[in-house]
Amino acid sequence: MFKTLIVYAHLLAACVAVGILLMQDLALAKTKGGALSSSAVKDLTKSAEIMFISLVLLWISGLALVLLGYLENPQQYLMNEKLWAKFTVVSVLTLNGIALHYYSFPRVTSRRGLLGLPTFEQILVVLTGALSTTSWLFACYLGIARPWNYTVDFSFVMFIYSGLLVTAFIVAGEVLRAMRKAEPEQPLIAEQIHLNASQKFD
Repeated sequence: MFKTLIVYAHLLAACVAVGILLMQDLALAKTKGGALSSSAVKDLTKSAEIMFISLVLLWISGLALVLLGYLENPQQYLMNEKLWAKFTVVSVLTLNGIALHYYSFPRVTSRRGLLGLPTFEQILVVLTGALSTTSWLFACYLGIARPWNYTVDFSFVMFIYSGLLVTAFIVAGEVLRAMRKAEPEQPLIAEQIHLNASQKFD
């Protein structure tokens, strides 16, 4: 019963974190790289706080499950290479979460917006976001991938993870490129409206 409650808390924390993460990604995508409103910044800040709590609960519950699993089967439990791969992925997303909090978040919420940043900073912000989403989703998948227990190598899992990251980085780069391409259109549209208005009064 105790182990079941820990598993439930682990899954609940993961669901909350992934749900908030996807909603954040959708909200940021709607801004198209522009500056965020004050209400959007508040929502993003609150979401980041909830995700931090979820991450802490994931680590606590995850370590508790590992301890229980080891006590139940001390000779074989730690031989599960998928387990170590999951710890690696969670460690990556934790370190990336620190980068998001101290680097990407202040830049996304600045008055300049994403597209107002220097190109190098734009790329870093987008890549940390892609790394976060991919790592969270893959970590959740590893949590339910029971057929991989004791059957796959650490290198195999990390190869799949690396492939997903490369794909996510390419997609993120294309999204950023599309945002940049669309950015100059706004001043042109405004200029055309102003020109039409001037011609009308003339």
